[in-house]
Amino acid sequence: MTTANLIMNYRVIILILFAFILRISFLIVAPVRPLTWDDTISWDSVAWNLLNKRGFTEIDGTPTHVRPPIYPIFLALMYKFFGRNYTIVHLIQAIIGSLIVGLIYLLSNKFFNDIKTAFFSAMICAIWPAFIVYTGIIGTETLYSFIFILFLYFLYIAYTKSDIKYYILSGIVLGITNLTRSTIVFYPLFLIVIEYLIKKDVKKIKNTLLMFVLSMLIVLPWTIRNYKVFGRFLLINTSAGELFWAGTYGPWDGYIKHNRDEYFHSLFNLRNPVDNERKMFREGVKNIINNPGIFLKLTIKKFFRLWFKPVGQELVEKKYKILGKVMYLVQTIIFITFLYGFIKAYNEKMIPILAMFIYFAVMHNLITPLPRYRIPIEWVILIFSSYGVLGICRRCALGGDS
Repeated sequence: MTTANLIMNYRVIILILFAFILRISFLIVAPVRPLTWDDTISWDSVAWNLLNKRGFTEIDGTPTHVRPPIYPIFLALMYKFFGRNYTIVHLIQAIIGSLIVGLIYLLSNKFFNDIKTAFFSAMICAIWPAFIVYTGIIGTETLYSFIFILFLYFLYIAYTKSDIKYYILSGIVLGITNLTRSTIVFYPLFLIVIEYLIKKDVKKIKNTLLMFVLSMLIVLPWTIRNYKVFGRFLLINTSAGELFWAGTYGPWDGYIKHNRDEYFHSLFNLRNPVDNERKMFREGVKNIINNPGIFLKLTIKKFFRLWFKPVGQELVEKKYKILGKVMYLVQTIIFITFLYGFIKAYNEKMIPILAMFIYFAVMHNLITPLPRYRIPIEWVILIFSSYGVLGICRRCALGGDS
């Protein structure tokens, strides 16, 4: 092993330990988050019912159509070995969150081949408040982020080396990613379009298609389960339809409301949840066609909510109004330095990352873009933001001559 590899391994270990200490410290001092917040009750119920051989069912015993299987399986395994102990779940998620920091170091070093930049970006991710807080929440954010970043890591290697083994590995990991959260299920098709428009590299396009097919094969058993349970084709889960409809519905201002009004219940009252999902998509399209001006207004609002509203900002502002406003300033600086860093670093090897950012922006701007939906991609945003900050600092140090 070379000296450079020893230094890299040493730094990765230090970063992981540092991130873990921060997360454990937070779990010790932070108040316990109520189980009624977020989607905790649903995830917990599906996992508990699965463990008790009642299948993937919600708290009322009905088959879940909203929750993909990986996170409930993860929780069920924790409950099997440690009991229904949420503290243990938080501890395991703290470990996973710390491992993501190590992955960020490795991914950043792949991007820039610069140990200093890799260390700085991983350190920023280690201390980023949203990532720490979500280790203490029963939800997919931490586990999904780990699998998502692992997918990007393998895909970047596959793309830069044109190595079919890594495309196969990427396809398998992507399938698992989609069964955790279905956000990027069609990303490979989007990447193929971007590849064709920019490079027209037939070999890469074929390999990307192979990756997509493999990911679909991983998803297939769950799709078959959905068809058997609901009698309809449902690739992974519902919820995208409601998020799309809410994101196009003017009276809700593009937000998703948990206290649905009478109009919502009268419109979407079909017995089969998959039928309701399909109707939500149709009604969302009608909202756009019938009210293009409102849709344009919502699109602009949702763009700023997605990229400039900090995760957890509303909760912070309720207690500390000034700090809540300052969070917007920090997020704006992050976004600006991210753009600068990505433009500065961009080359043909970055095409999969460019495609991911565009895909993420387009898909999330069509739905209700809650700030927490940004968490998986925020890890990568911070990589390029760190690169941008270091680039600005170096230019300043050299008097603007570099």
